[in-house]
Amino acid sequence: MKYDICVFGGCALDQTFFQNKDGSYNEIPDIISPGGKGSNQAVAAAKAGAKTTIITRIGKDTIGKNILENLITYGVDTSNVEMIDNLSNDYSNIYVNEHTKDYDIKRYVGAINSFTPDMINKYQDVLLNSKIIVSQLKVPKEVTEALIQFCHANQKFLVLTPCRPEKLAISDLKNFELIDKINLITCNKTECQTIFGTDDVESCVLKYPNKLIVTLGSEGLMYYNGQEIIRIPAVETKVVDTTGAGDTLNGNLCAFLASGMPLQEALEKALYAAAMKVTVQSAQAGMPYIDDLEEYIRTKKGNLTL
Repeated sequence: MKYDICVFGGCALDQTFFQNKDGSYNEIPDIISPGGKGSNQAVAAAKAGAKTTIITRIGKDTIGKNILENLITYGVDTSNVEMIDNLSNDYSNIYVNEHTKDYDIKRYVGAINSFTPDMINKYQDVLLNSKIIVSQLKVPKEVTEALIQFCHANQKFLVLTPCRPEKLAISDLKNFELIDKINLITCNKTECQTIFGTDDVESCVLKYPNKLIVTLGSEGLMYYNGQEIIRIPAVETKVVDTTGAGDTLNGNLCAFLASGMPLQEALEKALYAAAMKVTVQSAQAGMPYIDDLEEYIRTKKGNLTL
């Protein structure tokens, strides 16, 4: 079977706590829903219209079954999901600030640490039959390294979100080679600073034309197209919950790239998707379907599409 997007990464359960007006948080979460960067990116891509599968491992329990059913609900192919007995599932406690709507996360790791390099060979046919491979740095580093080497050797387009940026820090000289073999890196400003050891984001993107995309929160994003630094502003909207906004951008970006859209246009459109997401509480529920996104863009741009 052929896919537009193959996400290689973990799933989790998100427990979201919204801050009270006095600054406290309730002991019981306000929202419990499936999440995790791998799952989020897969759902975002599927809702954006891409034929999407996910290679992942989850515990074979009630939580795992809920995660699996949720992926199916949103149109993600789950034929490459491994459900394993006696494996604990990952979960996150997400604390959303009442004023800024930004969030802090406390993560509890389980199934994602069970990923092994031999999964690359096991699912090589899936990877080879996907237009774009999407991964993160949450799995053990040797697994990500194996995936990078496989994609490079087989000329597969790999998009990496370095949510554990210290694993890719150039203080380890071996990481220069890994960075060179990745097609697209999408990171936020803090992740960029951790990887390259500098807060001069412009100097970083200048070294990696059409490879390093740095998101800047309310300031949008920047990258270097080989001739000039491109700055794309964020879409103005009412912010309710920023959880999953980056994953929404990445999933939509990959879906649009897989359809043949040029990078800048895909990024502009993906920023609209991220803007839609932040108006809704929780991660995946706020990710737009493609028809809703198109209507949102028409409304925001005065009936002019991108």
